[in-house]
Amino acid sequence: MDVPALISVQEAAQQLNVSAITVRHHITSGRLPAVKRGGAWWLDAREVARMQRQPPGAGRPLNDEMAWAVILTASGASEQAARMARRDRYVSRVNAWVRDHPLADYAPRLRARAQIEEFDGHPAEVERVAARSDVLRTGISAGSEVGLIGGSGDVEVYAPASRREEIVDGHALDAGAGAVRIRWVRDELWPIIEEGGDRGRAPRVAVLLDLLESDDARARREARKALES
Repeated sequence: MDVPALISVQEAAQQLNVSAITVRHHITSGRLPAVKRGGAWWLDAREVARMQRQPPGAGRPLNDEMAWAVILTASGASEQAARMARRDRYVSRVNAWVRDHPLADYAPRLRARAQIEEFDGHPAEVERVAARSDVLRTGISAGSEVGLIGGSGDVEVYAPASRREEIVDGHALDAGAGAVRIRWVRDELWPIIEEGGDRGRAPRVAVLLDLLESDDARARREARKALES
């Protein structure tokens, strides 16, 4: 398993060009994963680099329901988007948000759509995770959306939060930097998201938003082009 490089709060603050207080706020809000050792917070250098490429930006993040309503609307799944938004006035609000907010620029406002964890595991088990019927492929695992064919052996999927123990233990996954990235979503939202997907793949705009967070520069570039087209 790859051991991630850890950096201090102060180092992260310098890299992000913000105060140490802001970095600590990102940690407590869940935007930046961190571990506490010896009374101090330490951050995964890759996560800091991802935030540097895609800063949170101004404005309050949408909650998970509204984020998915926006994603489904932009993916052309209007029926599922309306069910996610629930009330007519929220449907209007979602349509206005999609119209007024270029997704490539406002992607950080949609991060509440899922909680992210990374895992390492045996290559055969990694493949089995992607083949499960109760997950939706996304990001680098669905890169054909933007013409990315072959290459990475990593797996990125959405899954309902209640399946965490079954998936992690069933495939002998170890928490930490590795080839598997799982985006957990609330069980109440899962059936609608699954309907908005396509043959085991997450809704198109979700795939592109996840590719924007990729460590692969080409994937990020192609995802932005697709979102802006």
